[in-house]
Amino acid sequence: MIRRLYSDMFREEGNKDKISLGTMEEIKDLLGELEQLMGDQEYKRCSDMVFLLASAAEENGFVRGFNYAFRLFAECMHQ
Repeated sequence: MIRRLYSDMFREEGNKDKISLGTMEEIKDLLGELEQLMGDQEYKRCSDMVFLLASAAEENGFVRGFNYAFRLFAECMHQ
């Protein structure tokens, strides 16, 4: 359910990618130097993998943060 909420959040923002714009820009900046050093096909494959990994990391971070926030909320309600 939390992962669906995460996907819905991106859809509502009009972002078709499953990665935040800030993270996307950061990755592009970091990969900029590699584009000069690699061939086009190798660079494309590498950048696709980096974006895939970053997307998974963002989604997992959201889920973990949501769970931690819920636990903190529940703990505060019991005190």
